[in-house]
Amino acid sequence: MQIQLIHRSQIDDAQWNARVAESGGGLPYAFTDYLDIVTNGSWSALVGENYEAIFPLPMEQKLGMTMYLQPPFTQQLGLITKHNNALILEAFLKAIPNVNTLVHLKGNENYNGNITSTFEIRSRTNLILSLNRDYNEIHANYSKSLRKRIRKSKDYYDIVESKDIDMLVDMYQKEMSAKVDLKSSQYQIAKKLFHYLINIGKGIIFLAKSEDDIEGALFVIKNEKRIINLFGTSNTMGKKRFAMHAILNHIVEQNCNTDIVLDFEGSDLEGVKKFYQSFGPEVITYSEYYLEQLPIWYRIIRKLKSSIS
Repeated sequence: MQIQLIHRSQIDDAQWNARVAESGGGLPYAFTDYLDIVTNGSWSALVGENYEAIFPLPMEQKLGMTMYLQPPFTQQLGLITKHNNALILEAFLKAIPNVNTLVHLKGNENYNGNITSTFEIRSRTNLILSLNRDYNEIHANYSKSLRKRIRKSKDYYDIVESKDIDMLVDMYQKEMSAKVDLKSSQYQIAKKLFHYLINIGKGIIFLAKSEDDIEGALFVIKNEKRIINLFGTSNTMGKKRFAMHAILNHIVEQNCNTDIVLDFEGSDLEGVKKFYQSFGPEVITYSEYYLEQLPIWYRIIRKLKSSIS
């Protein structure tokens, strides 16, 4: 397969998005509009003949170096193709420019195979819950402690939908800034992304309300295959009264007996991961690709900066 490196302006959006829709497994991150927002339009791609296989390459420029880095609010990217196999993946990884560059990108759960590569390949996990069963059957697989907390949460909360993006982002920034290292520019990207997704009917904000108080908020992406837990938080009272338990359980109740999966997006925070596991989800793995080919002078500068900070 012939593979071309092309810039964003050269991409045929219709062909690209058709490949993502057909082969992406309901993952929305690689659609052109989504990538344009989370990268501020700074991305290129490896493209096979007639867009049979594609590989997005989000880019950042630092001191003349090209960095291919995973953008915010984008759990998975990687190879998207109708014919997944190790040879195709190896060919695309080899085609990523690797002179004076840093590559740190995540693949996707649609292909996890053994390949031989100069890249360091790390395994990452995601958690997904199939909703194609009755609610009672799904609920029976919750942990005992989760079922107990959900019963308690129903004494406090009404779960409602909202379009108040500023409130959601401000609440997240207040409650999560000590745990999650997001820059002010990334919060602005979040607002732009959420506006876009709500406007195209793919984004929903759920609130846990106790009378007039909002104690938990969650933004999800919803399409015909997935509901993705993208951005959520609870305040101090919401943590005590299990606001997020109530919101996620509400989503399960709303969407049971469908072919949709609830995608928790995993978590690197151990407490959050344990919470998601209490819903009885399936563990899905995907790969992360890392390769550092930076000149010595740049590595020295990076070490100096990290030691100062």
